[in-house]
Amino acid sequence: MTKIYLQLSGLFKYAVWAMVLLGNPATAEEFLIDTPSAHIQHLLREGVLPRLHWGRFPDYQARLDQLYAQNGWMPLWIKDGKPSSQAAAVVASLAEADDKGLDSADYDAELLRKWLASPDWTNAADPREVAAFDVALSLSAMRYISSLYLGRVNPRHVDFGLSIEPKKVDLPNLVQKIAQSDHPKALADDMEPKLPIYRTLKEALTRYRALAKDMQMPSLAFPPKFSPGARHKDVPALRRLLFALGDLKEIKPGAADSEVYDLEVAAAVKSFQQRHGLRADGVIGKGTLTRLSVPFAERVKQIRLGLERLRWLPDDIRGLYLIVNIPSFQLYGSRAGEGFGHHDIQMDVIVGEAIGGRHTPVFHSDMTYVIFRPYWNVPYKITAKELLPIIRRNPGYLARNNMELVSNFAPSAMPYEPSLENIEMLSTGALKLRQRPGPKNALGLVKFAFPNNNNVYLHSTPSKGLFQRARRDFSHGCIRVQDPVKLAEWVLMGQGEWTRERIISAMTGESPKTVTLKQPIPVYIFYSTVLADQEGRVGFYEDIYGHDLTLQTLLAKGFPYPS
Repeated sequence: MTKIYLQLSGLFKYAVWAMVLLGNPATAEEFLIDTPSAHIQHLLREGVLPRLHWGRFPDYQARLDQLYAQNGWMPLWIKDGKPSSQAAAVVASLAEADDKGLDSADYDAELLRKWLASPDWTNAADPREVAAFDVALSLSAMRYISSLYLGRVNPRHVDFGLSIEPKKVDLPNLVQKIAQSDHPKALADDMEPKLPIYRTLKEALTRYRALAKDMQMPSLAFPPKFSPGARHKDVPALRRLLFALGDLKEIKPGAADSEVYDLEVAAAVKSFQQRHGLRADGVIGKGTLTRLSVPFAERVKQIRLGLERLRWLPDDIRGLYLIVNIPSFQLYGSRAGEGFGHHDIQMDVIVGEAIGGRHTPVFHSDMTYVIFRPYWNVPYKITAKELLPIIRRNPGYLARNNMELVSNFAPSAMPYEPSLENIEMLSTGALKLRQRPGPKNALGLVKFAFPNNNNVYLHSTPSKGLFQRARRDFSHGCIRVQDPVKLAEWVLMGQGEWTRERIISAMTGESPKTVTLKQPIPVYIFYSTVLADQEGRVGFYEDIYGHDLTLQTLLAKGFPYPS
């Protein structure tokens, strides 16, 4: 049956709705009151706005329903028959989504701008158009605010153990407040993360977008291990590229066309290498050349993914925190300051291997204690799959590696004889394997514990040589720190007389010693292939676990994202 739009009022209006509710063959679509309020209710029931880029909105239906119910089902963005100044301000904010690592097309900024400027806005504007515009703008505002503040993809859908639940805001009340505010754009923009590193990466996004638009990526073809002092026809192009990237501060007069790989360009290459997690030796090998050839547009995508992940972090990562970023193989810590991006301790780390299910997981926990001269309680998976076959072939492996069989991991647990029968009990988990404290212990001489279901922690290591590598994914999932004494000093600051000398004494003592922290330290194991240091230099790193590809695939699906 063709839709009939009737201008109804009073008791007759309620009679029509009663017929619908009581099972009259006519449907709500067939008898629709021709007012903005009625059309708004109809749109919210349908959950579809066909003109929008992502027209279906099942994920926002309930919140939009709450928004308009508390507004008496009246339009929020229309005043005197025309879009309000608040509507214009919010549309202007949506148009800036690209500057913030989002996509303005996802929020229909251009469509809403044209709709806003339509000459058809009068006091007699079509009620359907009024309702459609109003709901479309409310939906786009909700999507945009949520994307700015929480990100588009919930981190649990990429197996990140970070929760955005504590951050969730009352979107209906916030959007209503924006629609009534004298400063609506400021309220919307204020939802961006306040982390210093977020601001820096947003500035970097602007630079790299400009480079992608205005500068052609040069094709460099240097020979293997191109070293300072050599000559090549592509050196001028390299010089211009490094200047554009900020690694070379200036191109001196007369040097622009020089084909000599001079010391100034080599210093700029070292800066570039350092920013990309490479050995900063100034020699252009395969790895450096590969990264020099990455298109600017790819770096733009990488920065956008980095901004997305930063939105998953809590607002209160300021003051005291530790963050390990897996792709950069770095630990950052702060006791005071504005938050992630400002730190007072930094060091290299070793993380879980990229193969064999040994990835270091992404999660948050609080460091609560430190153990000097720890036991290594070998996880069952490592015992059964890796060590037990070795021990069966050569039981002497246990003594040589200072290992023992125990019934449980309590410090007081008595060791069992390494008989063949007891060794076989390792396979069932009836007995467990642990390594006694000492210089050869896999955890080194100190363990920094933050209880978690992943059984991951920070620790020292006897394998110091691995820190010489640029790429450092060598562990089973735990995180090895390069300077455990320095980290212990930092962690135990304010814990009494824990001087460097006392820390070293505890690490070389005769028995384990546990120190409970007076103030737990929030620890975030994070994953971002782009970061920025305190001087504003942007670093790009290899996607060692493939998480960037996973996130890109989910983002490409568009709204509605799984919650």
